[in-house]
Amino acid sequence: MYFLLFKSIIKNSLTVFLSLYISLLLVEATLIYTDLDRKSLRSDIQKIIKNKKSRTNFDNRDLIEFYLDYKKKNPKAVLSTTSTGFNSHLDPSFLLDNGTKVIPLSGISNRETILCNELGYFAKYESDNYGFNNPSNWKNNYDFLLLGDSIVEGYCVNEENNIAGNLKNLLEKKGTVLNLGRGANGPLKNYAILKEYIDLIEVKNILFFYTAGNDLRDLNKEIKDTLLKKYYTKTEFNQELHKLQKLIDENLILKTQGAVLKYFEEKKKTLKKSYHIYKFLKLNRTVRLKNKFFRKLSHQGEEAENTKEFSTKYIFENLIYNEFREIIRLSYELTKQKNINFYFVYVQSYFSSHKNFKGREVITHMNDQYYLDILSVINELQIPLIDLKVELFKKDSDPLSILPFRTYGHFNENGNRLISDIIISKILNN
Repeated sequence: MYFLLFKSIIKNSLTVFLSLYISLLLVEATLIYTDLDRKSLRSDIQKIIKNKKSRTNFDNRDLIEFYLDYKKKNPKAVLSTTSTGFNSHLDPSFLLDNGTKVIPLSGISNRETILCNELGYFAKYESDNYGFNNPSNWKNNYDFLLLGDSIVEGYCVNEENNIAGNLKNLLEKKGTVLNLGRGANGPLKNYAILKEYIDLIEVKNILFFYTAGNDLRDLNKEIKDTLLKKYYTKTEFNQELHKLQKLIDENLILKTQGAVLKYFEEKKKTLKKSYHIYKFLKLNRTVRLKNKFFRKLSHQGEEAENTKEFSTKYIFENLIYNEFREIIRLSYELTKQKNINFYFVYVQSYFSSHKNFKGREVITHMNDQYYLDILSVINELQIPLIDLKVELFKKDSDPLSILPFRTYGHFNENGNRLISDIIISKILNN
């Protein structure tokens, strides 16, 4: 009797399990077919961009395909360690022989560097002797030094069309601007770059760019790194990176090569039917959707901090009035000690959220909830401000015209030219 009861329980359990598993397989198939688990405002924008690209002469090779093709023309060409669509989150750190950890704040030096493609062509630049986006090695004197993230480094335009290139043209002196921008930099990395390299040159003006769309999120990650944190907690801290450029080059080349190999390994996997069958049977997308849901449910603050979506949650107030304020204050004090003019440039991030592919364009500002807080800190510290949120929308009656495909991304050539015009006119007026 007990045996029969046990057998019945096993049978019923298996029936329930198989029914549930088959149901979940149906959910998995639905997600694969509909992409509902990946649906978001950003994915909708990407669909619109893809549709617009299809009507232009857009280079549709991915970054690695272009890189391999271009290597036939220039075998010494390298990938940027901040390239979008490839290794934006590449960990550049390495250890010296004595065990000391080093975090490079620049790229590979004196190489033609492939950056990214948002406008139909792959932007490239010749890196300088410290691995930044400057067409020639450093001089002793500059009129302007630029600090910031990808919009300053020059995503995704060639060097002559980025902000630094346009400033040179406006000043009519090609060697007067030094670009130390790096993609994915937040305020702490910008300050770290300032501390590392400022003593190597004489400069009259520093432009510290703040990008509203992502700088607070980036700073929130930067202050959790114990080495980066030393830059603002220890006055004299310095890695002396300018003395380590050869080692930086060697390690970054190895890391980018490793990332390329990983790309090929992943691509090989995706070409195998067994790989997709295995992912299907493992309920890969169903599990990911479940994890995403519970993360949002239990850690709403963390989700807003780390998501790639455009967060409207007000969670960075303490960060602004503590770490952000201190880093900006230290940057300003350092430049004042050296009799350098310091300007804080507020760059508003925005995009066009279309109702549908044929819908009207509606401009949405990203992380706009912190605008007054940021300006409050800058005003309190009495730092000269160039507010592009005001200036761009005042001077240009069609702000979407300076974004790729009038939708979302980094500023195009016209946008960088317009920003440079505003900066020069504001400084000259002051």
